[in-house]
Amino acid sequence: MGSQDAGNSEILIVGAGIFGTSTAYHLSLIHPNPSHITVLDHARVPSPRAASSDINKIVRADYSKAFYMDLAYEAMEAWTSWPFLKPYFHQTGWVALDEKDSDLSERIRANFRCSGRPDTSADITLDEVKNAWGGVLANIDTTGFDKAYTNSSAGWADASSAVEAIMAEAVKNGIKHEVGDVSEFLREKGEGLVGVRTSDGRVFPASKILLATGAWTPWLLTPLEKELQIPSQHSIQSQLQAAGVCVAAFKLSEDSASHYSQMPVLIYGSQGEVLPPNKDRFFKFTNANTFKNTLRHPQTGQEISVPAPDQKSVPEKLKKQSIDIIRQRIPEILAGGQSPDDWRICWDAISPDQNQLICRHPDPRLSNLYLATAGSFHSWKFLPTIGRYVVNVLDGKSNGPAKDEAWQWKKSWSEKGAHPKVLPKGELSHFSQ
Repeated sequence: MGSQDAGNSEILIVGAGIFGTSTAYHLSLIHPNPSHITVLDHARVPSPRAASSDINKIVRADYSKAFYMDLAYEAMEAWTSWPFLKPYFHQTGWVALDEKDSDLSERIRANFRCSGRPDTSADITLDEVKNAWGGVLANIDTTGFDKAYTNSSAGWADASSAVEAIMAEAVKNGIKHEVGDVSEFLREKGEGLVGVRTSDGRVFPASKILLATGAWTPWLLTPLEKELQIPSQHSIQSQLQAAGVCVAAFKLSEDSASHYSQMPVLIYGSQGEVLPPNKDRFFKFTNANTFKNTLRHPQTGQEISVPAPDQKSVPEKLKKQSIDIIRQRIPEILAGGQSPDDWRICWDAISPDQNQLICRHPDPRLSNLYLATAGSFHSWKFLPTIGRYVVNVLDGKSNGPAKDEAWQWKKSWSEKGAHPKVLPKGELSHFSQ
């Protein structure tokens, strides 16, 4: 197919997960001509490949870092007040178990007390955890834990539906949403990037390009960086890597869904979560055992972690590991040899410090290329508000010293970042051997 010009855009947003969708929405509120902004993604929202497309996601302000607590409170204000988002947020509260050697809960609750906001958290004993909420957690394995706390302000949201609602608002306000796979960045000498070409031959010219491509970002950007001979220490691979985690869900009967709907979100220490059933009666279990999928890039020969093409294809060894984890939390769900009805490998981009990457590319030859990515498995809750800050970056405005520093081009990998438990610990291929 020959090249077809899709029409010039002032801003082209590649990727329609939380970063791309939120940015499109906030641009649609302030831009004098929203039709000059295009969102380009592999599929219509909710894009099935995006980390943001899911059964449900946790919404909470419980962070050990005040920086993220404040961001989360800002987002939660939107979750509880914006008319088109309120139906998707379910304020069930949560209960967090703390390992014996952990002070995480104390640090989180100290932030609540220092914030000047009402403290909605409370102590709860492990025995009370087992007896509360209709006894839903009566059989939980509390070995290795010594305390817990609840927070009534937390909850969960219908993930895919909420992203779809935000994008619908952006499109209603005039933003264009196109479907296509980017295969090439287009450059002109002295002008930097001038657009992208999709795999079906269409060309999308643009003055500014925002990559909100999550776990696919290194795979997509590496050929361009090699063409420009950007050193490895300044490359996108020094900024983030793709990591996956196995998620399992059970399709419950109406009676079982009613029973488990009594529970809050369960935070099983640093090991993962259980979320109450959603409207379709899917009961979701997560864990913190992340992994890479390192492959050789056909264009550059570099070893890069990239999402596996089929998120529903989960190796049996990985399923077994997940079932063992589920058995610790709600063992009766596995009675009679029951197993999850829905399996998925969720892929996200993790940065060195697990802070997001929201900045302009530092190479002067790519001065009109911007990035909004590195959700690091904890950014979904910021869907309503994160785009406001991306818009500032696109406009060359500061978000303030703390945000600018957190979201800038990273300098080194850190084991003590914003969400270190999700740093990948192995390779997906190890589960297939």
